[in-house]
Amino acid sequence: MWITESVRKNINPAYIFLTSVKKYAEMFETNEIISVWDKRLIRGIKNYRRLAKQTEYKAGRDKERSARVFSHEEKTTEMLNQLGVKNMYPGILEADDVIWWLTKNIPGEKIIVSVDQDMLQLVDKKTTVYSPIKDVIIEYSNFESVVGVNIDNFLRYKSLMGDKSDNLPGVTRCGAKTATKLVNECSTDQELIEKLGEEALEPYFHNLKMIDLEQGDKHHPEDAKLYDDQYKKLQSHKPNMSAFRDTATSMNMKKIVEDIAKWEDVFDRQHLNNTLADIVNNLGLSK
Repeated sequence: MWITESVRKNINPAYIFLTSVKKYAEMFETNEIISVWDKRLIRGIKNYRRLAKQTEYKAGRDKERSARVFSHEEKTTEMLNQLGVKNMYPGILEADDVIWWLTKNIPGEKIIVSVDQDMLQLVDKKTTVYSPIKDVIIEYSNFESVVGVNIDNFLRYKSLMGDKSDNLPGVTRCGAKTATKLVNECSTDQELIEKLGEEALEPYFHNLKMIDLEQGDKHHPEDAKLYDDQYKKLQSHKPNMSAFRDTATSMNMKKIVEDIAKWEDVFDRQHLNNTLADIVNNLGLSK
């Protein structure tokens, strides 16, 4: 919901988020939409990233702005739920870790819609990332031409540069061009050490642990059970367009109410596709 703060103040951020979801549902004609949130189900326990912080992790985020935007979260998730969208949450980890788990455990093609570059590490032959700000689809076949490095080198490339948005400083004077050159010239970390020295690479090795989403599962494997339970429970979830229309009316979202038939066409289509798939499976016709 960060992008919603850039619009006029008289527009509800929930409305912008909902219309974005509708746009992507139409764009990709998906039969399942999952919205993953950072709100943790287990509070009071720091995950390994917080414990390993050298500086305040994600302190670069504007806390006041974040509070304003996410004050709309409850109503947004309620309306997403009414549309048939499946809302999921981490245990003690973060939204990125839930998305990692989903890409590894959901069969079929997956499309991640995110501006977060960390998601690019999840690209494979069945997982695509769409960046809405750049309006570009990054997939297995075009990864290197779009990103500048091959998939196998992405984590090393990102760790060399660091991530200002997460307050993870990179190697001194190492921007995108230098990072690309280094990972292409040094195929192993030992070669990087020989070239730059261990002391200079301290931020790099720290960032590798913080950015690599596989680390979340290694440090907190118990979170996976929460994801699995949520996902299984959500399989029976269906849209309630009548409730969605009533909520939109109460929220004074006039444009949604006026165009409710279009919303029904998009999100009831998801329900219809799922229903047809269930029928085929029950008949034993699926492969």
